Amino acid sequence: MINRNKSFNKQRQCYQTLVVTALLTGSLFQFIAPALADGTTAGTSISNTATATYEDPNAPGSPINSTSNTVTVTVAEVAGITVTGSGIANQTTPGGSTQSGNVLVYTYTLTNVGNDPTKFQIPNLATTTGPATVSGILPPDKNGVTPPTGNLQYSTDGGATWTNIPAGGLTTGAIAVNGTVLVRVPVTVQAGAQTGDIITARLGQTPGDAQNQPRAADGGDVYTVQISTAGPINGVREASATQQTQVGNTAKSKALATILKTKTAYDNAGTSASLTDDLLTYGLSLRVESNDVTNSGLTPAALAGKTITLDSVAHILVSDAIPANTVLNSTPIAPSGWKVVYTTDDPATINADVATWSYTAPALNTVKRVGFVNDPTIVTSVSTGTTVSGFSIQVKTTGASASPVTIYNIAQVAGTTAGDTTATNKIYDNSGDQNPDNYNGTTFPTTPDGGFVPNNTTPTNVDTQNNNTGPNSTTGDVNATTLTAPAPTSVLNGPNGVPDAVGPTDNGDDFTNKSALISPNTAPGVGVDPAAVSFTNTVQNTGTSVTNISLVPTPPTIKADLPTNTVVTVSYQGLSAAYKYDGTNFIFQTGSGLVGGSAISATNPVRIDAVAANGGKANYGVSVDLPANTPLSTDTTAQGAAITTIQRGFPTPVTAYIESAATPTGIPGTNPLNISIDRVYTGFLQLLKESRVLQGTGPALPIIADGTFSVTPKKPAPGNIIEYRITYKNISTPQVGTGNLILNADKIVITEDGTTAANGGNNNWALDNDTNSQIDTSNIVSSAKDSGTSTITFFTGNPATNPGSDQTGTTANTDVSKYVDAVTGQVAPGIQRTFSFQRKVN
Repeated sequence: MINRNKSFNKQRQCYQTLVVTALLTGSLFQFIAPALADGTTAGTSISNTATATYEDPNAPGSPINSTSNTVTVTVAEVAGITVTGSGIANQTTPGGSTQSGNVLVYTYTLTNVGNDPTKFQIPNLATTTGPATVSGILPPDKNGVTPPTGNLQYSTDGGATWTNIPAGGLTTGAIAVNGTVLVRVPVTVQAGAQTGDIITARLGQTPGDAQNQPRAADGGDVYTVQISTAGPINGVREASATQQTQVGNTAKSKALATILKTKTAYDNAGTSASLTDDLLTYGLSLRVESNDVTNSGLTPAALAGKTITLDSVAHILVSDAIPANTVLNSTPIAPSGWKVVYTTDDPATINADVATWSYTAPALNTVKRVGFVNDPTIVTSVSTGTTVSGFSIQVKTTGASASPVTIYNIAQVAGTTAGDTTATNKIYDNSGDQNPDNYNGTTFPTTPDGGFVPNNTTPTNVDTQNNNTGPNSTTGDVNATTLTAPAPTSVLNGPNGVPDAVGPTDNGDDFTNKSALISPNTAPGVGVDPAAVSFTNTVQNTGTSVTNISLVPTPPTIKADLPTNTVVTVSYQGLSAAYKYDGTNFIFQTGSGLVGGSAISATNPVRIDAVAANGGKANYGVSVDLPANTPLSTDTTAQGAAITTIQRGFPTPVTAYIESAATPTGIPGTNPLNISIDRVYTGFLQLLKESRVLQGTGPALPIIADGTFSVTPKKPAPGNIIEYRITYKNISTPQVGTGNLILNADKIVITEDGTTAANGGNNNWALDNDTNSQIDTSNIVSSAKDSGTSTITFFTGNPATNPGSDQTGTTANTDVSKYVDAVTGQVAPGIQRTFSFQRKVN
């Protein structure tokens, strides 16, 4: 929640006309009465650096600091427009299916995505394809005037009232930044339209419905019309959008259901040499979307049941076929309000929705498909924005004697859109991807695949990450688990407690990410000498014999990824060995309690003796001490040409291997081995500070570059508005594969203090640098925003220690001199957000 005071300040009498004009044109700017002085002196340098603190949730209580680059200012108006579909309604039979003679109302939203108020030119024209025409009569407009047949209407109050668009089109009044206009188009379905025919309606005329494009004049364009005399630096912009529906379908509402499936557990049943009794557990979830993620003009609706061969009641059916070479091992688990059902019908030939189901479990080894159905006395439908979790089945391999063998399967959900009773109303989705109904952009599939994939096939649609991110959005993607009978000697090595973790490629590049602590005010491009970072890893003996496991650090694949002179220490109980990296190899330095070997490169491993067979585990420690002048992981050339791009951590692979008689203590060689990567980041939350200049009440800006966000210096004049944007990004490696330890950024607090230059800092934007009795810039009320969820608080004074409100003034005590943005929740790897605020040059 953002803490803001919405009050407006009254201005001097001589500025009343200016204020009224701005309000009438939808201006978002707050006006500040200028002091009697001439304003901030030309050439005054205003600088800004953002700082932040954050934590790794795996190491709470140890804040990490981040400091942005510094931007200086000494912008131009930009126009922008988007047109998006906002749904299709059947005006003739509300809620009913589309039929010949129906009048469908296609609604579109026009949005000002520029940085200044603009007007929109809207034609009384739209185009259609399919058996339909732009015709039909819309309800009377706000003046009670019934429009002619086929006339379009627009609304500037969110659809409360509508105005007829005249034959030649119209130019709206001023639309504020982020302001919207609704347009509705009546379309009549022609006689003879056949079920399944596609009817589209298009508003605007850009190729491919491109958004915010330079206008190429055509009839029917939807485009911006400048307000200011100077005009936007990017000229006139246009956009268009197309929506579609099918004859026989309900025009507007559709249940958007997504079935999600993951392998949640694996157990070799204590017989690691055999693949005939391994246990695989799968978890399923059902998600019903609350937003139209298909971008097809649908209104998401609840998911309801359909008739299946079970009883006389319609049910939502979540189904999972028993994979080839497996049998159902135990009673499936259903969440509250759902029941387990079974079928012995062959899934290779019979789809789930037409199979014969029973609440009574037959012999488990005869079950061909497990289902979960809602109990209508408890769950009548699944509402939008709801995810139902807790479905689980366990299967046991049988007949899978060959090694390796891959177990494939895919889950489905079947149901209908709530409130739609038409016979063709069917909702299906296959697991493995994120698309509801496996929507392909044209039609919804009427039947899923069988859900059964023979294990001797090689399907192309595979959810390789086991996280429902497969590439096939039209048919779903199968879950694949490859089982391999272990050799008498084999080993796994991975993050703490997860020796079988899988990285981006396989279980030889799994990883643990941690961050060193970074001191406050460490500027980008400045090298650091961080304290050593400690890791705990786990090895597992997956062979059939008791064995010794040795451990040594290994050069990374790209040798330059780890700084020269990094010291890595491997330890287990009373054993330890330290190695220094020379840029190519690790050189043994010293150790205690080591077994065998001599002090030469890559020998003297720490050895864990007598690790139990068939799954015995042991934990060991790794310490990584990066050298002095190590760059920040967050450094990037985008912050200045002199800064080297890093944007990564520093990896130390550790190899666990099983000794053999030929090489009892030597280099791993061809021995069974497995690698896990311990990666150190020198900070992982990047702050990138940029600025742009908006005209405000100042002069028009001739310098195009000043009107876009960048790190380059700007030159605003009094009355112009500086908008500062801090992009904060978690640059660490995201979770790929399974079991890796990643870095989420938690408890992020971004501070923008405009008074620090008074005490040797960089920020002077809330100070009176030219001593003319007013601060150089003043807060624009309501401009402080975070693109995510956060709490923004305001401070006043110099120093900026006094709690304040979102106010504007010409002194540090009456204005905002510090913004504090406390981010809600965690920011995951790869995610970036922005915090921005505006200051007017006095």
